[in-house]
Amino acid sequence: MNPYQIARDGLAMGEFVESQIQEGLQTGYFQPTDWCWREGMSEWQGLDVVFQRSSAQPVQQMPQPTLATAVNPYAAPRANLVGRLPQASSRVYVEKASPGSRLAAHILDILVFIACFLPAGLMSETALGKSDLMAYVSFGLLGIVCLINLILIATDGQTIGKKLMGIRIAQIEDSTKAGFIQIVFLRTLLGKGALGLIPFYSLVDALFIFNEDRRCIHDKIGGTHVVKVLG
Repeated sequence: MNPYQIARDGLAMGEFVESQIQEGLQTGYFQPTDWCWREGMSEWQGLDVVFQRSSAQPVQQMPQPTLATAVNPYAAPRANLVGRLPQASSRVYVEKASPGSRLAAHILDILVFIACFLPAGLMSETALGKSDLMAYVSFGLLGIVCLINLILIATDGQTIGKKLMGIRIAQIEDSTKAGFIQIVFLRTLLGKGALGLIPFYSLVDALFIFNEDRRCIHDKIGGTHVVKVLG
């Protein structure tokens, strides 16, 4: 059984199984207003929502969670981790991206790159002067797109397609933003580029998205997964 993450007043209390939480509610170690989350839950909820309180405890009215407090305030901490949580304004990523959203983001990225070469493709090969000019325009657009993608990867772990689909690349350990080297060198150049030269590798890599963890081979090489942007 997956343990619950417990948080109180912006502090992580650690991981606890259901029996420990029930006992803690009886002894007062846990409060009904503490928050809990575990894998499979779409958002954080109060203990008095998830667990039934003992009749000996006084009834306290639990305010309805808002968007700011309902989302995971920290990214699935390790067992018994106690420490200050990120600021409320920071984004948290806990819900895995669907295969459809990842495919759509990939297609969008391809279409953006194809669009860069439209100016050169529209010109007749016989119009040499204009054709050369349009080729420069196309390569200029391609450079701009590559620069935008590099900036998005470095700052948000996203490409243009992933930005449009509201998903991003994150660390598998705690769902924080993945590093630039992880994404570019391990995940992309090695996990997709170099290994992509192996026959049928790209097909097998893509089929891994249908595993329970929704991680392709290049995700496993990079130590990443793709998650939804919440908030």
